[in-house]
Order: sequence, then structure tokens, then C-alpha cells
Amino acid sequence: MSKTMHWREGIKFALWALTVDKVKASLTMLGVIIGSLAIVLVVTIVSTGKEYIGKQIQGIGSNIAYASLQRNGALTRPEDEITPEDMSALRQALPGLVAIAGVNDVPADFNVRNKIHRARLIGVTEEFQRIRNLKILSGRYFDDEDYTSRAKVCVVTDYVAKAAFSHDSPLGNEMKLDQFRCTIVGVFRESIPTFGQSEIQNETVLIPYPLMRNITGTSILQVIYAQAVSPEMVPQMTSEMKRILKVRHRTDANYNVENLTSLLQTADDVSFAMSMVLLAVAILTLTVAGTGIMNIMLVNVSQRTKEIGVRKALGARANEIRFQFLMEAGFISFLGALAGVIIAVVLTYSAADLIQSSVTFDVSWAGVATALVLSTGVGVFFGYWPAGSAAKLDPIAAIRTD
Repeated sequence: MSKTMHWREGIKFALWALTVDKVKASLTMLGVIIGSLAIVLVVTIVSTGKEYIGKQIQGIGSNIAYASLQRNGALTRPEDEITPEDMSALRQALPGLVAIAGVNDVPADFNVRNKIHRARLIGVTEEFQRIRNLKILSGRYFDDEDYTSRAKVCVVTDYVAKAAFSHDSPLGNEMKLDQFRCTIVGVFRESIPTFGQSEIQNETVLIPYPLMRNITGTSILQVIYAQAVSPEMVPQMTSEMKRILKVRHRTDANYNVENLTSLLQTADDVSFAMSMVLLAVAILTLTVAGTGIMNIMLVNVSQRTKEIGVRKALGARANEIRFQFLMEAGFISFLGALAGVIIAVVLTYSAADLIQSSVTFDVSWAGVATALVLSTGVGVFFGYWPAGSAAKLDPIAAIRTD
């Protein structure tokens, strides 16, 4: 009989042994099912959470550094305020700059169709939409002529449009603030919600910055955003931004100049730490499951001593006996891992259907592969000792066993 036939025979015996006592095999698989299920869910949840956090952090824009005058309890003077001239200086001096924009905002109560609506009036410079990734839902954004002619036009959030005009189109309608009127030319929303953690709120009305200067009578910018060509340029651009602002203003003036890089790194570190902790729990579960497999296989060997003796007496070699019992352990762990993976996939897609939000649930196929390989490997590893014990049995003594 060829060696291939011997291996095939060992696999058949292993499968037959599992079908003889299905309840025992199923209970042995339970720990592996839980462990592999945990691995897939852990990797999927961590990768989904990391992606979600990254999107929220970058919702303000990508490769961004931003500066503002520090006002928390500090004594400030009018000359400390950031101005369009500062923005021009930054535009010329910042390394790796792609775009730069500034904003100035004030609270405002608008009268629309004889109803008062509380909103935030924000004056924005030309490249604000590009940096903040604003999505125009209807109408248009400001063009060059709106800035040069100081046109009395505005762009409103979809929330304001719905609150003020219900199901009617707001385009072409006017909003009134005291003696100031502006014509709505567009409706927008943030591409990725920042949940009010920036100057963009639900009740926001954007106008060109030159028009804001006419309304407020001041030429200040509360925040300047600068966009770098790549993430690697952001730290250098941030430090240079702070240096230039300090040079152009009083030495006692303090400016908050920050970027999103540190937050993204923190999110990566937290995700990695969570992954390691949760994977350690999953591996511990698999270890417990592997110990259970080893115990069951040792019991199987003691219960099937006569069977092993008969096989050896008929010419089965020690390697073939070892292979048979290793296959039994491997099949138990692999089938348990497969069941755990299937349950994890079903749970993931069920959660995706139930939770309709900006969170994208997707199965981590790397996690699936890891679960299958690791779980099967654990079963084979813990099954090696029982398989070795079976292979070492003396055939004559085994046959005589009651």
C-alpha cells in the first residue's frame, strides 16, 4: 500500500472517529468557536473603530494646521488679533502649503418669512471650501466675483434650509439681519460630520469674508487654516506658522497653533493597545479550548487503546497513528474555527444592517484568516501529545486491554 493511501486512511479514520460521538466533538469545539469568533470580531471592531475615529478627526480637513489667538484668561490687545495680512504672510512663507483660508464668525438672528432663526454668521475667505471639504447639496458656492464685488450672497447648511423653508427650495430667497440682507445661492453640509466641534454648527450661514468686514467693521480672522501637501509636512508647517505669528505680533501675545497629526497618532496607539488586549483575551480563550481538546484526545486514546493495537497489528506505523489523532484534533479545531468565523460574519453584517450611520462595518478578512490558522494551529499543537501517546502504544499490550 502506498504512503498516500496510508495518509488517506488516517484522514478517514479521523473523520469516522468524530462522527461516532458527535456530542463530545461539538462540546470540544465550543471553546474554539468562541475563540475564533472573538478574534474576527475584535479585529473587525478595532479596524472599524479606527477608521471611524480617523474620519471624525479628519472631518475638519486633511493635512491641516490651524491657528487662533489664545484668549483663555490672557490679556489681549487689538494688535494681537490675526488679520488677512497675517494670512498673506503665511501664504508666502509656509513650506509645502497647498491652500490657506481664514474665518470670522458672529452670532446672528435672521428673519426668514417673518420667522426669527438663530444662526452663526461666518465670513470665509476664498479657499475655505477646499480645505474643509464642504459638500454643496444644491446651488453653488461663492465664486471670485462674489469676493471682489462684496456681493450680498450666502450659503446655508441643509439644517437651516430645512428649518427656514421646509420642503421649498431656499435658493434665491433672502435672509434678513437688521439692515443686512443676503440672497441664498447654495446649500451645504460637511462631508464628514464634526458634530459641532468646529465653527460649522447646524445653524450656520456662510458669507464672503469681504462682506463680513463690511458688517462687523473689523478686519480680523478668528481662525486660520493651512493645508499641507502631505502629512509629513504638517509638523514643520505648524511650527513655522507659530513662529511667523509670534514675529508679526507682540511677544506677549499667545497663539494656539495645532494640527491633527498628534490626534491621529493617539487614535492609532489606542487602537493598537485595544487590539493587543482583546487579542490576548481571544488567545487565552483558544488556549483554554486547546487544553480541552488535549484532555478529550487523551480520553479518546485511553478509550480506543484496543483500536490502536489492532491497527498497529495490521501494519499501521507509529507515524500513521500519530497523523490520525493529529487530524482528529485538527478537524475539531478547524471546524470550530469555521463555525466561529461564520457566526462572526453573520453578526457583523447584521449589525451593519441594523446600524444605519456613518460607521462602515465590514468583515476583516485578515481577521478571518488569522482565526482559522491560529485556531487550527492551537488544536494541532495541543493534540500532539495525545497523538504521540497513541503512537507509542505497544500493539500487543493495547490489544489485550479490556
